[in-house]
Amino acid sequence: PGTTNSIAIDVMPALLLRTALVASIASVAFSFAPCLPKRAATAIFSDSSLDEDNGGIEDFEKERMNLVRSLQRSYYRDTPDDSSNETMESSHSAASLDTATGRIQNLPLWRVGWVETPGRRNCLNVHEMQYTHMFERILSQSSDGQGKDEPLYFGHLYLPGGTTSAKSGEERYQLKTWRDELKDENRFENYDSSSTLNTPDISTPTVDRAAVVGCLMQIIDHRRMEDGKLMILVQALERFVVEEIVDTKPYSVANVQILLDKEELPWEREGNSGRKDMNENLCKHLRGKAVAASFYYHDYEFGDRPRLPVQDKNDTGDENYLSKDDIPWLEISKLLPFAHYSTDGMCLDAANEKTAHVDDSMLTLSDDDSGSSVAGGELPLEQELWNGGITWDPPPVSNVVIRQSQECKNCDTLETLLWLALDDFCRATGFILPEEITCLLPPEMDYLDVKADRHLSSNYPKIRRQRRLSYLAPALIENLETPMKGMRQIWLNTPSTSARLLGALERYDYLNNKLMGQFE
Repeated sequence: PGTTNSIAIDVMPALLLRTALVASIASVAFSFAPCLPKRAATAIFSDSSLDEDNGGIEDFEKERMNLVRSLQRSYYRDTPDDSSNETMESSHSAASLDTATGRIQNLPLWRVGWVETPGRRNCLNVHEMQYTHMFERILSQSSDGQGKDEPLYFGHLYLPGGTTSAKSGEERYQLKTWRDELKDENRFENYDSSSTLNTPDISTPTVDRAAVVGCLMQIIDHRRMEDGKLMILVQALERFVVEEIVDTKPYSVANVQILLDKEELPWEREGNSGRKDMNENLCKHLRGKAVAASFYYHDYEFGDRPRLPVQDKNDTGDENYLSKDDIPWLEISKLLPFAHYSTDGMCLDAANEKTAHVDDSMLTLSDDDSGSSVAGGELPLEQELWNGGITWDPPPVSNVVIRQSQECKNCDTLETLLWLALDDFCRATGFILPEEITCLLPPEMDYLDVKADRHLSSNYPKIRRQRRLSYLAPALIENLETPMKGMRQIWLNTPSTSARLLGALERYDYLNNKLMGQFE
């Protein structure tokens, strides 16, 4: 009692009974029978209906999975009767954006052993029971009750070793808020770096502890498998930091703060940058408006939302449960690894119109605005994260061109230099850039060998184009050499588009120098 995980006594028996029924039947379906030889299973479930000559064990499997699905449909369709209990409400309410603060409330967290970054698309194989439960709960919230499908969000958070590490009980693998992480005096003991003989000039930071900066994901499509697993098509939208832990059982839920790049923050824009009177009391309201403006562009940036290339209904019109043999891996791979922009210019026009309305109130911070802040208030969140070492710039690369400090902060200049480096890289290697990246090429750079079949609309804000490039360009080389690997969390923790563009540029310069040396 008194904890965030407590449940009202009057709803406990019904909840436990429902959960126990689903969990116990599912555990048999997912774990027990598949591990048994056919004859052993037949012997344990001795019944004439299980006679092997009649295919009894297969019939039993089908009947059991039908029972599991029937229980699932009943369980995930129901909602708690006691709406006064906040914990129960939060566990069943869909994750949603609070436009006043830029936070996502009640975000379910998928804590796994790899990292996603904005602009990517992936197809997930969900097989662990707590996560099949989590995603079934999310999928059951696909309608707002008025027939309108709301975005289905979840958080992707890096956890080295995944569930195995979470079960270890080690403090470094436990879910924390960014404030908890700052208080942990031992956290830098889990930081290391590595390099190789082939590339001794680049050290790749490695962090063997749970991350607090993650990626907001959206579910595009899904299919259920015959064995109870889920196949889910998702795309990565924005960065976030864990602000408040709502629950940890049976899966983690948190309130998270969306993190915009430095160039998108109102108080960092030209005319406001460098002001000393900014604090969190004022910035949180401006941040909320800026985050809301960022979300307006999602329909354009992630508007091409394909369906999984397999039927979701069978011949009788019922849900089609897939076997492994039914999965068209090659066709699915064509949907990955990057999200596509929409070809509908109307959604971009709508986003620009809404954003202009927001920008009018944030264009310049007047003296009256600063007067609303409280003297001695907390630093802006972004500054707290930087000062505490939770966000940082990518490590520099030696033996490449050293650029002036002002040049390193100008996104327009860095974008141009990065495209020149990409052009050199493609010319030297014969690599063909995918359309999801060539569409980011500025129209005025038509003198490059790299050509774009499609350019994004001239009405699309270039800072957002540059932000997408800063994530996708490094992804092309992340598996080429060991020092390029393991960088996704670094890119996610980088607080600005300019720093990310510079980090990518230096690595392409490094590779291009090596390629030129080989040809010489």
